[in-house]
Amino acid sequence: MIFPPYVLDQLVAAIDAGKHVILTGPPGTGKTTLAYLAADVARRAMFCTGYLPTTATSEWTTFETIGGLQPTPDGLIYRPGLFVEAIESGRWLVIDELNRSNFDRAFGQLFTVLSGSAVVLPFKRKGQPDPISLVPSGEEPPEKTDVIRVPANWRIIATMNVFDKNLLFDMSYALMRRFAFIEVGTPDDQAYEKLLAGPGEIVTKLLPLRRFQDLGPAVYLDAAKYAARRAKDGPTESRLIYEVFYAYFLPQFEGMEDRRATTLYRTVAQHMDPPEQAEVQRTIGEVLGVELAV
Repeated sequence: MIFPPYVLDQLVAAIDAGKHVILTGPPGTGKTTLAYLAADVARRAMFCTGYLPTTATSEWTTFETIGGLQPTPDGLIYRPGLFVEAIESGRWLVIDELNRSNFDRAFGQLFTVLSGSAVVLPFKRKGQPDPISLVPSGEEPPEKTDVIRVPANWRIIATMNVFDKNLLFDMSYALMRRFAFIEVGTPDDQAYEKLLAGPGEIVTKLLPLRRFQDLGPAVYLDAAKYAARRAKDGPTESRLIYEVFYAYFLPQFEGMEDRRATTLYRTVAQHMDPPEQAEVQRTIGEVLGVELAV
């Protein structure tokens, strides 16, 4: 893993300062891996018992996050959501692609808890006469409630695709101020060349594609693994570059307008023979829905 300077220091400082964290950045920069590593380090430092990984979806409501009543043969029973499950088990919650969720609808009463205040849920656990309350460390619990304590060291570490900026700005200020945002950017070309050295190194010819989209190292590493395996079948270099481009890079350029798509074509086609040039011209036009001026 190669991260830009200061990223690890920022993450540690934010956690030590008592903040939950959202890691932002382009696809493939290692945000999810970094979130898992941070939670695992916290487990070894006895900050938590482990972590609960999940991926946000547009369907998330408070039923998925906080919980709700679920029918059973014994009647309606409270089923804890992901957040409550993580808190009760002492695990950190790692949320991948938080930008997919409807933030306000999914977080609900957790706004209050994340801001350091207790909240009473409209549910009772089986065998308990009092409603559940989620109580941050150091806060007085509401009277006559079934208390679930939020440990002082409990954290949420989430990731967010920086390309979804419109969704980022959909986050209410009330939610944004409860997190520290840390950018996990892409390293320079020298770092990519170092990562790609060896089998599959042919993929370095596609590093100029980063001028069109800020692509993370993971995309190139995946492409290099394919290239190393496919090279054993003996395709021409031109064919191999075309296959790698189509399989791993072309989908990343969705929404590109005609002029930039033409420049994209010329950037890739210079490494190809006429048969593959014709193929890449056709597929860029079809996949991206553009007209190439070539």
